[in-house]
Amino acid sequence: MVRSILLIRHGRTAYNAQNRFQGQIDIPLDEVGRWQAERTGEALRELLGLNQRIAPASGATLPDTGEAFDPAANLLVVSSDLSRAMATAHAFADPWGLEVHPEPRLRERSFGEWEGVPLPQAEAEYPEDYRAWRDGMGGELRHGAESRAALGERGMQAVNDWARRASDDQTILFFSHGACIAETIDCMLEPVGSTSGIANFSTMRNDHWAELIPFESQAAGQRWRLLFYNRGPALAMTPQWENPFGE
Repeated sequence: MVRSILLIRHGRTAYNAQNRFQGQIDIPLDEVGRWQAERTGEALRELLGLNQRIAPASGATLPDTGEAFDPAANLLVVSSDLSRAMATAHAFADPWGLEVHPEPRLRERSFGEWEGVPLPQAEAEYPEDYRAWRDGMGGELRHGAESRAALGERGMQAVNDWARRASDDQTILFFSHGACIAETIDCMLEPVGSTSGIANFSTMRNDHWAELIPFESQAAGQRWRLLFYNRGPALAMTPQWENPFGE
């Protein structure tokens, strides 16, 4: 079983900046998003390029053995096949010459008729459905959106399938989308008590990540432990993160 996994949200897009439902429309990163992806790539390479090993069950750091870190042997990069996620993955992987494996099951949630619609417009035209979506009551389903349960299940299946194929010394980086990451994590943690979906998590910021490790137990099936959520580069704590070019 894999040593640990990271789920990373893509950088900013024009739809993010315009506060639109994005869904599975293939929107590229904007200029700010490309800059964010480079910064997150740098932060992750620094984080993962150390001569440290993480004990899967406890999260304890093991002593430095002095063994050189081999990215190709120790890291696996998997991404939603939508271009905004792929570009974010390549910003991390390309400097190390790592292959990026496309995985359609990590695509963002489909929002049906609401895809591309500004949130204020949806609220004005469908106030009851919008409030029901915002409160987690499923108003978006009346407009053809994918269910949260289906989203979390396909994301969890993708993560578990890749994790089972990985070695004990590997970390997998999954580049995906905000709703997909939140619902996937919820499904992965459900055996240890998480049941109310996205309400358990704040919206992950662009180019931030979560980290999970396998949870060893006698229970049937794979279980996971969440170490970090919504973690990002140090620059993300400054105004420069959303306005790097001083515009």
